[in-house]
Amino acid sequence: MKRKVARKKRPAGAKPAKPARAKPVRKRAPPSVRPRASHTIRPERDFVDGLMAASAEALGVTIEPGWRKGVKFNLRLVLDHAARVEAFCLADDAEPAPVFHA
Repeated sequence: MKRKVARKKRPAGAKPAKPARAKPVRKRAPPSVRPRASHTIRPERDFVDGLMAASAEALGVTIEPGWRKGVKFNLRLVLDHAARVEAFCLADDAEPAPVFHA
């Protein structure tokens, strides 16, 4: 059952109400024209490559070109595990277990 809508009657000399104006549609610029974000982050590979080179230099080791891909993978894996351990919250009064049984 529909309800009837009661409309207010306008006085005899009143102007009609203006219809609502639609907002103008803004067109997006193509990606080549859009400005880049000012907070761009350098790619991770630069960080890992730099860390690998600095570590090899500090340890006095040379990494053969054939081994670089594997070393980079393992370094990323170790960094990922370290981030997960660092993100895990422990209570301040947590003590290590005296004996560990597997």
